[in-house]
This record gives sequence, structure tokens and C-alpha cells, in this order.
Amino acid sequence: MLHHSEKTILHLIDTTGPGGAETVFINLLRELGRTEFRNVVVLRGDGWVADKVRSIGIAPHFIDSKGSFNLGYIKALRRLVSDENVALIHAHLLGSNVYGALLALICRKPMIATFHGAVDVADGERFLRAKFFLIGLGASKIVCVSKRLKEELSARSALPAEKVKLIYNGVDPSKFLNASLANLKQSLGLKPESILVVSVGNIRPAKGYEYLVEASLRMSESDPDIHFVVVGHQRKTLFDRLTEQISESTKKPRLHWLGFREDVADILRQADIFLLPSVSEGFSISTVEAMMAGVPVIATKSGGPEEIIVDRETGLLIPVRNPDAIVAAIKDLRKPDIRERVVARAHTVAVEKFGLETMLQEYRGLYQQLIG
Repeated sequence: MLHHSEKTILHLIDTTGPGGAETVFINLLRELGRTEFRNVVVLRGDGWVADKVRSIGIAPHFIDSKGSFNLGYIKALRRLVSDENVALIHAHLLGSNVYGALLALICRKPMIATFHGAVDVADGERFLRAKFFLIGLGASKIVCVSKRLKEELSARSALPAEKVKLIYNGVDPSKFLNASLANLKQSLGLKPESILVVSVGNIRPAKGYEYLVEASLRMSESDPDIHFVVVGHQRKTLFDRLTEQISESTKKPRLHWLGFREDVADILRQADIFLLPSVSEGFSISTVEAMMAGVPVIATKSGGPEEIIVDRETGLLIPVRNPDAIVAAIKDLRKPDIRERVVARAHTVAVEKFGLETMLQEYRGLYQQLIG
């Protein structure tokens, strides 16, 4: 085999569909393609992640891993480690972290486990203690994408402290350089003077969309120019509850649900304000994207945002579960002096602290340290 001298990394992730962790996974692979490392990717099935991986020029391997501890999956991975002469395993999200750690122990390879959010470590997870014990044993490094997550993981599990490391998710600033292609206001049938308050994130309980809906109901009469735009996959039960919340009101909110979109960067550049209404957030990639796109940010104090934003300097931080605070913050950002100051500072911080380059350097340093 030709590639035996190269430093080969095996990359694993739980999920096959679009999301924040998946975008980081793909960005990391893309950037690593320009380095000395050779990358092998294993996914659990075809889909959005697989398409993105192929677009980088990597053919993903598909191995399914149904069930909690699937031995067939481990065997297939073990064969791959040997065939591809893998030097290091890098896994993302709880399930893959467990399998990656087990594989590392069996094959005696260094391994990195990356956790992306508290959703990863939900209390209801079966065998959670056993899983964390395995990860603590098999992983050489355990990466958390925010300080908040690092604290939560440490509080919940007996992970060896000397293995835990903070690496912020990196966002690619170049996505926000070009002018916007489509005209969102036009396509929504809105007047050019409308103000777009954009939120990005799949509709699930942690995202706190019911407070956004309430804020939009309160503003519908007093501020008719304000339009709320929500981008993200709509989970039916929750989405039905939100539409019910709207239909029970006598007011008609100016609220547009766009569903999942591939052109988020394009939509963000057309936003006048970015709103993150989450009740719990590990690290908000879309908040960083808004900062890079030059859009002023309103974010709840839901964990991750407090590490990204300094209140009144790089954005506005508001309490969770508080529609009035959302309304007040939107009114504040209509003032040009507040808005301009926040936007300029936010852009600089986003690129320096949360840029793709910074994340790549951190992971590359870890790879080099562990492969030796």
C-alpha cells in the first residue's frame, strides 16, 4: 500500500443530516485536505454529510451501527484501521466517541473525542456512566467546544481532567465576503424598508422558539415593519405547537418559517438583526456566523453565547425565556450608534477567536502531539 508513510486519521460522526456539529466536521475535513494528514471518513449512512464529504473529494465508507454496543460495527472499523494504516482516530458526538474509544483501546491507537453540546449528554441516555468511563479510558484527548460544556461534562461524569481540552468551533469567514445572490425581502413579498430579524436553528425545545413567537405577537401591532424569519428544520410536534400558539392569538405576527435552507450565509447577510432565543446552547455557530456577516446579534444567556458575546460590546445578551427582553433588544438595535459600534467590534472578535484557521491550528497541534 502506498499510503503507509502518511499520517492517516480516521474520522467518525454519529449523524448523517445537516447541523452545527456536522458543519464543523466537514469544515475540518476540508481544511485538513491542505495539510500533511490523510483523511478516512466513516459514516453510518448516506445523506447530507456524505454529499458534503464527497464534494471535498473524499469517498466516505458506510458502516451501520444500530443498537447500543454493536460488535459488527467495531469489527468493520478494526479492519479499516488496519487496511488504511490509521494513525489516529477522531470522533464527534457521544455515540461515535464511545465506539472510537473502544476502537482505540482494541487497536492501541491515540484517539480524540469531541463533544459538541449538552444534547450529547442528555440525562436519559442509556448506560451513560459506562459510556463516559469508556471514553475516559480510551480517548487520549476529550475536546469540548465551549467552557460551559466543559463544566457540564466535568460535573456529570468522571472524565480525567488532564485529558479535557477546550477548542472553539471554527467558522469560515470567507462565506460572508460576497454580495448576496437572492433578495429575501422581495421573495417574501416585503417592502424594502422592512426590518428582518433572522433566527437560524432547527426547531427543537432547546431553541426557545415559543419566546420568539410571543415577541413577534407583541411587536405585530406596535412595530409593523419588523419581520421575524426562522431558518431551520421543522420538527412536526413542536412546530404544530408553535402554529397553535399563533392561531390562539388575536394578533397576526409578521413571522416567516423558511424551513431548512442551504443558503444560510446568503440569508444572514440580508438580516438586519440576528436573534438567538435558545434556552440552552452549547456553542452557537450561527451567532458567530452573524457576527462575521456584519449583523448585530441578540442572544440569550443560554450557555454558549456568554462566551462568544460581551454584552453591549459585541452584541446584546438577554435573559432566557423572556419575550419582553427580545422586544426591548430589537428596539435598542434600531439605534444606529449602538448597532454600528457592536457590529464592527463583533466582526473582529469573530474572525480572530472563532475563525476556521484558529480551530484548525488547535486540532492540528493535537494530531501532531498524539501521532508524534
